[in-house]
Amino acid sequence: MVNPRLENLRRPVQRDTLTDAVINRIQQTILEGDIGPGEWLPPQSELAESFGVGLSTVREATRGLALMGILKPQAGRGTQVTPDAPISLRMMRLVRQEIDAMDGRAVHEARRLIESGITGLAAERATEEDVARIEAALQKMEASFEDDVAYAEADVEYHLAVARAAKNHVVEEFYRIILDILSQVLERIVSIPGLKRRGIDYQRQILDAIRERDPQ
Repeated sequence: MVNPRLENLRRPVQRDTLTDAVINRIQQTILEGDIGPGEWLPPQSELAESFGVGLSTVREATRGLALMGILKPQAGRGTQVTPDAPISLRMMRLVRQEIDAMDGRAVHEARRLIESGITGLAAERATEEDVARIEAALQKMEASFEDDVAYAEADVEYHLAVARAAKNHVVEEFYRIILDILSQVLERIVSIPGLKRRGIDYQRQILDAIRERDPQ
């Protein structure tokens, strides 16, 4: 059974947007301090039963929170709350409030400026492990070409791998926030004809430049 103090993890979620509802419930539990940094979430099967959703929904929510850097799944052990999770969640809320008042064009412009700096740093600082991680994410994009949702998730994974290779924790955290805010938009725009192929080709060029240590 779920620990009694984790009340937010014991109530069924609404049926409209299940994955988002599960994500929000887990985030709220962390923000309220009912489960702290370094602690483990209850098993996914127990969470699915408590929330009244399928196991696949809990897995999808967990994967999304892992991409945001809030959770860290560990094979054979479970899912752990990352050390910076509460701070990151509070920062996301504050920035989201500010960005909600901005127009989409300004947000995308900010993303473009940040990405330009991140990729330049990645070209200078990426290790062989970083390059392998970026390439693996690109391969996921290619493998999920016919699945818009899976492609968008792989696209986010690719960009986070590049951000990680930049070796600047502050910039990476801000970039995670922007990607989180734009995640639903990304899932919609990838359906534009020709966009996914152009994206893969462009990101292949970025990977090659990072591998060749060409920041320009």
